[in-house]
Amino acid sequence: MTNKMQCFGSFLIIPLITVTMTAFTISPANALVTRDFSYLHDNHCTALYNCAGAQICGDYVCSPGEYGRHLENMSKAEIAQGAAAASAVRSKSFAPAVTSPPVPNVPLTPSRPNVSPTFELSNANLPLVIPLVKGLYDGKDVFYISTDTSDSNMAAMVSKFTNFPVNFAPSLAKTPPVALANMYVFKNGIKGSGAMGYQPEVFDAIPTELKYSPLWKVNYVEWNDPTKATVLGSDDDILSAQQNGVVTVTATSIVCNSPIVQWDGDKEGTVPAGHVQIRNDTTLTDTTAYGGGQVLDIDTQKMQVTFVAHRGFGPDGSTIYYIVTDTTMSDPAKMMGVILANKTQATFLTSSSSDLYQFGNGINGTGPMGFQAGIGSTKPGDQFYSPMWRISAISWNDPSSATILENSHDITSHSDQIKITSMNMVVNCPFFSVDTIFAHMK
Repeated sequence: MTNKMQCFGSFLIIPLITVTMTAFTISPANALVTRDFSYLHDNHCTALYNCAGAQICGDYVCSPGEYGRHLENMSKAEIAQGAAAASAVRSKSFAPAVTSPPVPNVPLTPSRPNVSPTFELSNANLPLVIPLVKGLYDGKDVFYISTDTSDSNMAAMVSKFTNFPVNFAPSLAKTPPVALANMYVFKNGIKGSGAMGYQPEVFDAIPTELKYSPLWKVNYVEWNDPTKATVLGSDDDILSAQQNGVVTVTATSIVCNSPIVQWDGDKEGTVPAGHVQIRNDTTLTDTTAYGGGQVLDIDTQKMQVTFVAHRGFGPDGSTIYYIVTDTTMSDPAKMMGVILANKTQATFLTSSSSDLYQFGNGINGTGPMGFQAGIGSTKPGDQFYSPMWRISAISWNDPSSATILENSHDITSHSDQIKITSMNMVVNCPFFSVDTIFAHMK
């Protein structure tokens, strides 16, 4: 394992390396399948992954049986050059579509043996504005976001409530109880700013507490006599009211991913007020360092928080963006500037988490370790999508033969050339579509 990979085991992610792109002539063997250069339809179709449907051999349709031989010849040519041809969008303007095809990224040729190939995605880091919702803990305010839920009806309700798309993530229903904290949602009583039109939601933990988790089990609270309702500001108040027979608490199997980003502390004063780390440098570029905080601004007057959204690949090669809110290991949490949430480690060996692959060597690029962007094994809309990601590092056995991997198929087809190492940690990284980024970008 390289020194960089050993460092990765302790810190997960190192700052991005600033790199320079250089254009070279593409070998005829690296023929590309015709693709749509529109940014909003950024599906990468290459000889390694034929997502267009037709079997193309160079500049003509393959004859029966020819396609396999063509792929073998092309693979040999690509390995000889050091990397596959890349066709990432290079337009630095952020618009729904580009009017003319941008210059594609291409590999470095063997005439530059001391320079590593580079695959740099444009718009690699963007500001995503997410609505804040106010809740209560120990009678004090907390401010949180909602990104995913295991229940489709809850997803629709919260999406309408916040005017921000909440992912339906059915895999979260498999979250082990030990990984959950409790959220109380009021179905009647005092009118207010809660999701169902009544008092704010109540939480039984806040960040910095060991019992904190961004994954909340939903409990519904109803006043038996709504005319006698008062505001209940803590889980202790709710349980006391339940014991006195004035409210009914109904536990559900619904799980919501609702990370808290700011809190006013506890009533004893043992947990001080705080918020997630805010970046000192709020100017984002394609090569902005990954560490130093994942939030650009928290505005409790406008009720919004601005996260850094990082660009990567979905399992089919499509463009996705993700934010980082918390992780289960202390050193990576400090380095990235996110909340430490030990409880969610319990999702690691269950289907309530998914696999996210980052790269520890190979093609330089805009990924979190200074190499190419990562690949998620699922994305929103998939049956097994979860925002809780088991992080694995891909390293090339021979970095000089590295090629660009853009989807799950590419990972599988190169299994004999790469090593996949589990980092034994879970990171909360909700995924978002390009449409969501456009609609909610600051």
